[in-house]
Amino acid sequence: MVRIILIFILASIPALLGFWIIRRSKRRFQARMRRIRHRAYHQAITSESSEPYPLTERSDRFIGEISCQYNARSPHLRCAVNPSGPCEGCPYYKARE
Repeated sequence: MVRIILIFILASIPALLGFWIIRRSKRRFQARMRRIRHRAYHQAITSESSEPYPLTERSDRFIGEISCQYNARSPHLRCAVNPSGPCEGCPYYKARE
């Protein structure tokens, strides 16, 4: 009888150990995700501007007329309406508000 109980206890140790390891890793993962959410929330609140860089600092990276509403603000694409055409004399030019 003692042998059976001893075998049962020894057989259940790996399962209990695995359960404990998985539970501990889940708690660590949840704590890590909580820290990430907390950090992202506070970064979103403390950011003062909706754009990562002010427009004046980035304007040298764009092609086309930066004062146009339809400017794609991209180094690869000139305009959303007239991507290949010149900005001078464009019929779609609309000043930014």
